[in-house]
Amino acid sequence: MLKWCKDLRIGEGVKRADKIRRKLNHGKIVPGVYLITFSENPRNLLEIIPALTMIQQSAADICPEIIGLAGDKDEAVDMVVEIIQEVYDATGDFRIEEYWKNR
Repeated sequence: MLKWCKDLRIGEGVKRADKIRRKLNHGKIVPGVYLITFSENPRNLLEIIPALTMIQQSAADICPEIIGLAGDKDEAVDMVVEIIQEVYDATGDFRIEEYWKNR
């Protein structure tokens, strides 16, 4: 099962986020939606993952905590920029996961 942040960011292009989450949790196809996650790679701050990859059980099993849902790739990029800017403005650094979990 996917790990979802309790304070999930949902983009304006996402309609019926609860239904999308339910489908993703059950391994169903959800085209056009992108997930924003913490990065497992220390060189990256966040990851943008097409929701379609979550139909592969192996991808869903290793997916980091999801902090955002976007309706398309452009919205996902904008959301990542907003999150990074928010963290930097609040803390002066880029420790996104630490900030996110302690706010």
